Amino acid sequence: MASKSFALSREFLRERCDYCGVCLNCCPVMALPLDQARREIKALAEGEPSCVLAECTGCMACNGYCPTGANPHTLILSRWGERCRKEGIPQRASLVLPYQKPNLYTLLIERLPESERALVNEWRENWLHPKDASMMIFAGCNLLLMPGMADSKIFSGVPIFGAPELCCGEPLYRMGYWEAEQAVARHIQEAFRRIPVKTLIFPCLACLHIFKHVYKDVFDVTFDFEMISMEEWILNRIDRGEITVTPLNKRAVIHDNCWPKASGDVYFDLVRTLLDRLGVTVVEPEHTREDALCCGMCAPAAQFRLRDALRTAKVRLEEFEGADADMVIDYCGGCDWLFAVARRLLFAKSAKPMYHLLDVVRMAAGEPPRHESPALAKAIVRTIGPRLAVSYMTPGRFHIRRIMDQPVQPL
Repeated sequence: MASKSFALSREFLRERCDYCGVCLNCCPVMALPLDQARREIKALAEGEPSCVLAECTGCMACNGYCPTGANPHTLILSRWGERCRKEGIPQRASLVLPYQKPNLYTLLIERLPESERALVNEWRENWLHPKDASMMIFAGCNLLLMPGMADSKIFSGVPIFGAPELCCGEPLYRMGYWEAEQAVARHIQEAFRRIPVKTLIFPCLACLHIFKHVYKDVFDVTFDFEMISMEEWILNRIDRGEITVTPLNKRAVIHDNCWPKASGDVYFDLVRTLLDRLGVTVVEPEHTREDALCCGMCAPAAQFRLRDALRTAKVRLEEFEGADADMVIDYCGGCDWLFAVARRLLFAKSAKPMYHLLDVVRMAAGEPPRHESPALAKAIVRTIGPRLAVSYMTPGRFHIRRIMDQPVQPL
């Protein structure tokens, strides 16, 4: 069955919704009986209490299931956003939110090995003093945490740029804090005015969809350069003979992340085609493609609790264990390190190594895989753990007032 793409919108399209309940009935997380699903979607639309607001993991699948294109995921985000405006955000959330200092990214970048820190510094310099290049690679926050992933001959000749000050703000969008995300969009638009790029390559599909769709469709912020995914760029280069690969002859269970769902089959198919070129047979888990479960990254948006992320990740990791495969492959940097952290905190040992897709490309191209995620997970737990423990005992809440040079104002 083909996956259905969906357009993102600023508002829940209530005039299209007939409260049929299909979205919450088909949801791989909620899976509510149809009668209850109808009651809950109506409660959400009318601003009444709903179990969905506490249990949703934000995987976006509901938008694809909706037969009328009403964007129920937008409705859930809107309700979460109302809470942010009214109550503020718990202090513990600041550790994982962009443009807050210190946060996960600023703390971990400081603790990278010297060689990787040098890469991040080079990428930041490429932002401060842009290269005169028509094609560039945008290092989002997750690549900044794992810069060794791009330390490869595959990327030679194409400048990489990025910095924590250039985060796309995806977590703010996913928690419904759209005023802050609108400020991010304007900040990014202004920052990119001096980047002479014509084609921008995104290693992260979350960044790609935020730049290409959320900024444009939700916040009316546009760019005049072409945007393509890293997967498409690599596949095209393999097909043109610019990257030579040797088939790996492996079986891998694949984790599809949330954002490709918005584009229907496009990126699901693209990733599988690329893996086929690399000699990897894809084993589909129980929940796959448009039905894929969240890694756990967005689950805390419901109640700002770490245990929700771990509970969500545990379910997904158990699916991988039941698959007849040699390895697990993901293609989102955030999913990659979140799973590594979850494995560590849950003591979930596995015989299946987990690789990011770029690691698999490296292996097929004759390079050793980076596979630094377990080490990164250890660093995250050691660095963030004590701060997170203290933050759970801090009752205060806060509002984001400014994103760099942009004030956070009502939409």
